[in-house]
Amino acid sequence: MPRSLTVRRAFTLVELLVVIAIIGTLVGLLLPAVQAAREAASRSSCGNNLKQIGLGFQSYHDSKKMLPWAGSDGPNQSCCNATVRAGWTWLFFLTPFLEEQNVYNQPDTTTGNAAVAATPIKVYFCPSRRQPMIYTSSSRADYAGNGGRAFAGNGDEGAFVRQWTAPGTTLPLTTPPRPGRRYAEIIDGLSKTVIAGEKQLHPTTQGSAGGDNEPWNNSGWDQDHQRFGSLLPQPDSQHPTSASPTFWSERFGGPHPGGVQVVMGDGSVRMVAYEIDATAWLNLCLVSDGQATATE
Repeated sequence: MPRSLTVRRAFTLVELLVVIAIIGTLVGLLLPAVQAAREAASRSSCGNNLKQIGLGFQSYHDSKKMLPWAGSDGPNQSCCNATVRAGWTWLFFLTPFLEEQNVYNQPDTTTGNAAVAATPIKVYFCPSRRQPMIYTSSSRADYAGNGGRAFAGNGDEGAFVRQWTAPGTTLPLTTPPRPGRRYAEIIDGLSKTVIAGEKQLHPTTQGSAGGDNEPWNNSGWDQDHQRFGSLLPQPDSQHPTSASPTFWSERFGGPHPGGVQVVMGDGSVRMVAYEIDATAWLNLCLVSDGQATATE
């Protein structure tokens, strides 16, 4: 018997183009959703970092009866780091309370101090911005302490106090002359006072921009580890260029759309909108102005 012939109809060029266009449209609709989901996960992880840092502060205060020192130049030089470990940043002093005792226990020698600087601490990096890494010979941090109103205040109105207010004129000391901040001094209430938060950083000059160009453990009294309440928080996208001249941002801020994440004195983590009222934001950063402001 004669075999029947089956005629197979191929796609026309127009039909193929239509299919490609539909696929492109679907991908275009899906991509923002994927990016949003990824950012939500990174923001949640970043908030968890701040939660761990907040719990670390509470454990430190329970043990030492004060918060860590901020970080300072000196005691026998005025810039740009401390010459003794007692002048290192709060980020270093907190490590034993973040399961990083091995970093804290590095010997106080040239080699040991270099090893500390070159150790990335995972909890100090926001995954929305970057992964833990080393820049040349030292690591960085994406979080800064609340230094109060402004840089010139030496932390007197903030959560973290500068060790030496007149570095270069003080004899070398192993113990800073100023005590760290005590919770009892935060009279506005722990739940209404920012302790630390994300710092604003230029998105393309990470590791070298002003405010991100010093070792995480020893940057002096510097914007690398302290930010201030006299300026509203801003997203990274609004950070001025940091090529020449170098610009040191004193703002809190971050890579998240809509707001900056901060940890309060009670250990709770909040998202503060970039559009927050300037006076309300300053009140959140001053520990004893008597003007408590809720974040919710």
